[in-house]
Formats: sequence, C-alpha cells, structure tokens
Amino acid sequence: MVPDSICIIGAGVFGLSTAIALAKRYPNVKVTVVDRFEPPVQDATSVDTTRCLRVDYKDPVYAKLAKESLEIIKADPDISPFFHQTGMSFVYDGGNDKWADIWINGKISAEKSNSDTPGMMKYYDSPEEVYKSIHTVAKTPTVSHPTWLKGYTNYSNGFIDAERSVKAYYERAKKLPSVNFVFKPVEQLLFASGTNTAEGVLFGDGSLLKADLVIVAAGAWSCKLVDLEGVCFSSAIEVAWFKVTPEEEEQWKNMAITTNLSTGINLFPPYNGEIKCLRRSPGYRNTQAVPHPDPAKDESISISYPRTIIDHPADWIPQDAEDALRHNLAEIMPPLAERPFDRTKLCWLTQTPSANFIIDHHPALQNVVLATGGSAHAWKFVPILGDKVVDLLEDKLDPVLKDMWSYAEKLRPTTDNGSAPRMDGQPQELVSVVRNKPVN
Repeated sequence: MVPDSICIIGAGVFGLSTAIALAKRYPNVKVTVVDRFEPPVQDATSVDTTRCLRVDYKDPVYAKLAKESLEIIKADPDISPFFHQTGMSFVYDGGNDKWADIWINGKISAEKSNSDTPGMMKYYDSPEEVYKSIHTVAKTPTVSHPTWLKGYTNYSNGFIDAERSVKAYYERAKKLPSVNFVFKPVEQLLFASGTNTAEGVLFGDGSLLKADLVIVAAGAWSCKLVDLEGVCFSSAIEVAWFKVTPEEEEQWKNMAITTNLSTGINLFPPYNGEIKCLRRSPGYRNTQAVPHPDPAKDESISISYPRTIIDHPADWIPQDAEDALRHNLAEIMPPLAERPFDRTKLCWLTQTPSANFIIDHHPALQNVVLATGGSAHAWKFVPILGDKVVDLLEDKLDPVLKDMWSYAEKLRPTTDNGSAPRMDGQPQELVSVVRNKPVN
C-alpha cells in the first residue's frame, strides 16, 4: 500500500528513480526527497565523470534488467546524449579461477545479448592483441608477470557521464508537482514516542519532516540511519584521473572501457581531456561509533562511515592503491604509468554479501523501506529501480526480484555473485593509510 506522504532519504540513483516512479504512478502522493546537498552531490556514489553501462552479467536476471535499462537510456532524449557507446573490454590473466569463471560467463551473456548483431563482439587471445585493442599497435609485455592476457570487447556497452545524467534526472524530478526537495543533513529517523514506527526524519538543525513512510536510499550513508546488521557494509575504492593532451586523446579515442577482472583495474577512454582509472580493491573502511539507530536500543554501534572529499578535501588515495594502479598501467598503458595524477578520490560503496541490492521493508522498523546496497553496479539500472521500489510498496514485485533483493537474502550463507567483483581481502582502516594531496 502506498501512503499519502513519503520521505526519501538520498537523491542518488535509488532516490531520484523512486521519486520519479512514485510521481508517475501516484501523482497525489506527497514525495519529499532529502539530501545533504543539491544533486549532483559531489561526493555521492552516484556522481562521477563516467559510469559503465553494460549487459555482461553472469546472472541472467541482471543481464536481462541491464539490457532493458540500457535500451531505455538510449531512447531517453534527456539522458542519451550523455551515453557514449565505446564498448567495454573484459580481460583476465588466463588462469583457471573465479575470474576465469566470471569472464567466461560474461562472454556467454554478451554473445547472447548480441545474437542478432555478431559484429558487436571482438576477441583477444594474447597479451599483444589486448594491448593492440587500446593502442592500435601490438606490443609484447615487458613486465615480469603479465596479467592482461585474454579478453573480449562488447561494443554494445559504453560509459555515461554520471554527473550530468544525475543532474538531468534531478531536473526531471523537480518538474513533477508532487515531488519536493529539502537539502540539509538528516540526523536520524523520527519515531512515534516509545515505538519503532517511523513518522519522518529529524534534521541536524533540529527541524522535523513528518511522513507516513521513510525510504532509506542514502547509499553508504544509510548505515547510520538504520541498523543494517551486517547485511550492508560501506567501504571505499580508489579512483584517479590523469590529464591527457589533445594528441593523446586522439590516439586513444577509439579505445573501449578496459577492465581486468584478475586485478580489479578499470580504465576509461579519454573524456573531456582526461583518463579515469580505478581499482575494485578490497577497499578502505572508516570506523566510527554512533548511537544505535533503533529507538529501542540505548547503546552505540560501530559502523564504517564515509570520509569524503567534501569534509577532507586534502585526502589522497593510499600508497598501496597508487602502486597497484601504476603497476597495471606499466603493462597496459605505459605512457601513464609514471605520470602524476591530476586528482584522486575514494568512492564509497554499499556492498552486500551477494552483491544483490536491498529493496525491502526493514524487518525491525515500521514504515521504513530500504532501497540501497548498490554494490558498485546499481547505476545502470536507474531507469527501472524506482519502479521496482514502487512494485514492492504495492506488493507486486516479481517474486524472483523480491527474494534476490530481500533483507533476508543477505543473511543467508552466500558469496559474491560476480556482478561487480571486488578483489579478495579485508578493507583497510582508512585513517591509517590515507595521505595528503601532494604539493606540486
């Protein structure tokens, strides 16, 4: 059942998509979206120069949803100008392990998706061919243990300007009469006295916003607002940008997004005079003690909470992160391997054990719905995520999705399904390894 008033915490991909979907189906429902800042929020997970849009999923459910979402984006006159169909290459080290399994299943998924257009696939069976896919000339690796050995490109994929797209979705939501926005930090959920029934939010300045239903769509910030009991974990991965010359931009203009599953490295084509690279590392945590968000519990809990460029503008990625990026670049992108970064940031993610999202009612709180757990791959589903949240409210969510995205699914013994695989290992404590921005 959809109530008369709804507060959505978070103006990212889950929040904006849900606000738009609610306004379309229920134009008489009052929807208020709250966030710390007006979108596009510069330190938000949803905002970046580029995000991958791909269909190469091992899981057939996500593969189908990704293809549906991509077609919607390509047909959307407000969003499609920000999509660049460069293709996306997936590479691995040729081993026989989980990365090989993800690569093989991704290739099968891509081939199935392109069954009517076989020319959209290209294959590489040697490191020289992988290198040539970027540089147009072949080169034998000079590093001692090469890892960019075997790959394919799916030219149906590409990247989207996430910042400009989020801005466009925000402008769309603003035009809907039933949707309003409030920009200030939420301190906590507001509960009816002596109960676990939410009735709105309390802002940091002491003001209140009443609502019949609260949807927590705050990404990595969600863990402070509701107790997620280990079903979600917030951590950050490293991202860096290089400035490139017009000549280099021309040289690499035809490269695809290139991802090495075995090392976690993503390289993006030149865009607006720069190249972005990142690593899906085990990540970094920022442990904080906060009051327990359950009103019935008078204690504190320990969470990993985002530390970002807004509060700490001098932060620079840790040395081990830089070393890993440069080691890979030495093999696959030598001209950048020793070049200084123009800027870096830590991108905060909300990871679930299975990498399946959470779209569900909170099991311990009344009038609270969770729409989070993006696990580094939710952006591409912006066109449909909100509809799935509304389906949940109507109790009409497809049973397969309802189970996949349930709170309970995250509590079962499970492993990462490979939708956006991270490197093995535990996140490091960020305060111990973060560096200050170098002085040029």
